[in-house]
Amino acid sequence: MRMSRVLAASVAAIVFQGLPVSEAAAQVPGLYSLPSSDFVWNWGETNLERRRGPADLTMKGSEAQFTCELNAQMRPSSTMTPTDYRKIEQDLSTRLDFIYAVSEAMNTLEYNRVLEWATLDCKEYKAPEKTPEEKATREQEAREKMLRELERRRERAQH
Repeated sequence: MRMSRVLAASVAAIVFQGLPVSEAAAQVPGLYSLPSSDFVWNWGETNLERRRGPADLTMKGSEAQFTCELNAQMRPSSTMTPTDYRKIEQDLSTRLDFIYAVSEAMNTLEYNRVLEWATLDCKEYKAPEKTPEEKATREQEAREKMLRELERRRERAQH
């Protein structure tokens, strides 16, 4: 019994080490956490007045309760092509951990001195407020459903 616990822990450690950091972080709670409300993250040139020209990357994505928009521009000295930009967009758009993936990609581009600037603007999703009529209708439907369920249980109890 003791050997199997040691073996299980060893296998788990080996598998975890074999995962890329992004996958491991997405699968293990606590390795990264998101802000609790709307946020904007910037990379590269943060002075908005110094930013010139259109963004090379513009995309939307979501993670957890956030919907985000990414805008990024590469340095004029960058050798990246529009095909490279589309590849980055495709890679990011398929990620379930979109915010983490964007952060990782922008940090890498900035470290490699390819990124001029980038902004990730994330808004927390808030369900639209229901009108009093919608609330009343929903409550009425819930009451009717509850009464149908009670009636069904009574009939079942009598049989």
